[in-house]
Amino acid sequence: MILYFLRHGKAGSPQAQNDDARELTSQGAAALRSAASLWRRLNLRPDVVLSSPLPRALQTAELFCEGVGGEPITDDRLRPGAGWGEMARAMAAHPDARRVMFVGHEPDLSSSIVELTGASSVRMRKGGLACVEFYGVPEPGGGEIAWLLDPDLYTDDEGD
Repeated sequence: MILYFLRHGKAGSPQAQNDDARELTSQGAAALRSAASLWRRLNLRPDVVLSSPLPRALQTAELFCEGVGGEPITDDRLRPGAGWGEMARAMAAHPDARRVMFVGHEPDLSSSIVELTGASSVRMRKGGLACVEFYGVPEPGGGEIAWLLDPDLYTDDEGD
């Protein structure tokens, strides 16, 4: 089984507005659109794309699907503060999926990757994407980080 973890792209300042309402900036959306060609070269084809319902995450999921195909599904369990348990329950609603994409927030994604792989730490920058592979059912300590894409690979933006 393969799990993908995509952190939402660059969004407006949390100090400037309600954090739950923040949307992607034009820079953030452009960076994700630039990533689509790399995503296609990697042959990313998740069976299901599960997204936090917050605008910045859902917009990221929509841009991902625009680039590689598919339709995102929002799941309230992926709101900020979600741990691997919530992600696993969201994934369980799609029992036939063997390649699952989670689009969400930090530190949720990094901490889930750490729990699943036993890595000492993982840092997911805005727009970053990780792939974790399992020989069987995803469970804590049973995964391997296959790769981690830093958003600098597909954008010239200098910062988070």
